[in-house]
Amino acid sequence: MAEKQMKQTRKLKRSITEKPTAAFDQWRFYLIWGMILVCFIALVCRAFYVQIINKDFLQNKANALIQRDQTVEPMRGVISDRNGIPLAISSPIMKIIMDPKDYFDNKKLYEAMTAPSVDGKRRKPKQKLPDKDFNLDELADAVGMDRATLKARMNAHPNSRYLVLKTEVPPPEADVILQRNFQGIYTEKSYKRYYPQPQPNAQIIGLTNNDGKGVEGLEMKLNTQLTGEPGLQTNIRDKFGNRVRDPDIIRPVQNGEDFTLSIDSRIQYLMYRELTAAGVANNARSATAIAVDVKTGEILALASWPSYNPNDKDDLNNKDAMRNRGAIDMFEPGSTMKPFTIAAALESGKYTPNSIIDTHPGSMRIGWHTIRDTHDHGVLTLAGVIIKSSNVGAAKIALSLPPTTLPTTFRRFGFGSKSAVHFPGESAGLILPQKYLNVSEIGTMAYGYGLNATVLQLAQGYAMLANHGKEMPLSLYKLDQPAEGKQVLEPKIANEIVGMLEQVTQPGGTAPQAQIPGYRVGGKTGTAHKLNPDRKGYSKTQYRALFAGIAPISNPRIAMVVVVENPQGAYYGGLVAAPVFSRIMQESLRLLNVPLDKPLQSTNVRR
Repeated sequence: MAEKQMKQTRKLKRSITEKPTAAFDQWRFYLIWGMILVCFIALVCRAFYVQIINKDFLQNKANALIQRDQTVEPMRGVISDRNGIPLAISSPIMKIIMDPKDYFDNKKLYEAMTAPSVDGKRRKPKQKLPDKDFNLDELADAVGMDRATLKARMNAHPNSRYLVLKTEVPPPEADVILQRNFQGIYTEKSYKRYYPQPQPNAQIIGLTNNDGKGVEGLEMKLNTQLTGEPGLQTNIRDKFGNRVRDPDIIRPVQNGEDFTLSIDSRIQYLMYRELTAAGVANNARSATAIAVDVKTGEILALASWPSYNPNDKDDLNNKDAMRNRGAIDMFEPGSTMKPFTIAAALESGKYTPNSIIDTHPGSMRIGWHTIRDTHDHGVLTLAGVIIKSSNVGAAKIALSLPPTTLPTTFRRFGFGSKSAVHFPGESAGLILPQKYLNVSEIGTMAYGYGLNATVLQLAQGYAMLANHGKEMPLSLYKLDQPAEGKQVLEPKIANEIVGMLEQVTQPGGTAPQAQIPGYRVGGKTGTAHKLNPDRKGYSKTQYRALFAGIAPISNPRIAMVVVVENPQGAYYGGLVAAPVFSRIMQESLRLLNVPLDKPLQSTNVRR
């Protein structure tokens, strides 16, 4: 009995927990708070590492998933004529872009969300399914691609973020494709250059390549100003490719600068029309013309036939038609240089308009060269040399002057140097240095051989004569305020020469076909033999027909030059180029509302 009680007592003692001591409680307190402190320090260190040390790396990784930087293309500047009519504009055009990596990543996620469970039953997705179309066949049909080709390109570049599916898509068509909500599809806006009046202006305006860079004409010369500066924006998208918010502008886009030309598109069109008609009618190689406002130096029209259509890429194979002949081609201008020879004579003081020149018997010998007139004009006045276009008379005048007089005078009128236009590829022409000029060279220069000039230079020279001897630098841009100008010839002499030029278009002159009803007109014909291809002597069958003139004589407004290369049949400047001048000048004066300066009556001249 006693032993049984003792066992129960021991069992009871074992079941009673001993009361913890103060030392034991303190140790447990420090242990728990130590563990908490360690965890807190670890969290702080981790936060410091994530937010401070490794911030940029993690931010870039996050941005790579949700952020896309996109370049915003600037709109190329508009080129307009002097009346604000656009000659070169940029219309919005879209690119359809595929992001293959985005497509494949989200397709895998979509398939995982919609995959059936182990028991074959389709599980209800834990989150909302993306509202995207993953069907590549439908995408190929929408963009007009072969289905197999699209899939092959996607599989060949699965990690690409930029795969162009279609270019030059009109914005409405691109919007339709975007509304289909294809996964990984987005658009980029660019601009396509368009030329509303292509052929008449093509050789001046030029064109751009597929990258929007100017490669010809003013498009090339002004490319930097026209291009502008691209912008940069950031798009934030969710994991399904949906835009979360409006783009953040990093760098605003700066559109290109607009330019207003001096060209009047109405005159430009009618000039090209008449050049085309003359070129076809005379079976010529080419025809070129220019019209200049003599009071300001602004070029109102500059056209050549044949031309090309810069809107049609298939029309860019004829490089000859793409050349701006008026600025680039240089040639021997023939008798159109005689007014400048007469200017040198009058300036010398040895001659007056009534001075007598004996051209009998219609030819003269200089060294190994024989200079001939078309007829024996006999005795002519200084004015008669221009009216009858006597080569012999011009040569005798030039040879009677100091040998430096003629080339110096020509250079003063702008020959032998580029004009102020500085058109891409513009020629400076050619006047031989003084040391290479002998008696024969001086004699032939007097009537336009032995030197090279451009249409720009010839028009500039006649504009100076029409502007009372004052030079106004040529300009292809509309001027708010004309330049001061420089007096290169005494007004009295310039006006005397203009009076002589008027007589050229009267009966007995070489260009009555240049007359215009209601306007007094002056000008000078030129019929120049062309050099043989081997540059040894002149062709007896190929010619250059020219006419350079001004109107109206009472108060000159326009100087115009017409050049027809290698016309077949009739080839004299008075028969080929003068009628073209008349038609263009008549309509130009009407468009500019220039008042008539003589009674309006028919001229009875067959054109």
